[in-house]
Amino acid sequence: MTDQTKIRLCLCIAGIGLANFFAFFVAVLYLGGDAVNGKIAAGHYYLMSHGRYTEVNEAVFAYSKWHVYSLWITHPLAFAACVFYYRLKKKAAR
Repeated sequence: MTDQTKIRLCLCIAGIGLANFFAFFVAVLYLGGDAVNGKIAAGHYYLMSHGRYTEVNEAVFAYSKWHVYSLWITHPLAFAACVFYYRLKKKAAR
């Protein structure tokens, strides 16, 4: 794999991580929180943001939970891709 291909791959991975974070941010604002900080009580599902709970249905709760979990994967990958990208750019500048 050429260095140029590696650079493009790094930018793609970083872009996916950024897009996923932006989608999460918009969803949290729209839904009123996230499920990881929320709770399930007496068959009711609540998202939480800044100490305020918002009741949602089970499907929205599941979506929110899995979206947070996806961030736990895409964030480290995006940061690693950025580090690798800058190392490749530094190597190419020599």
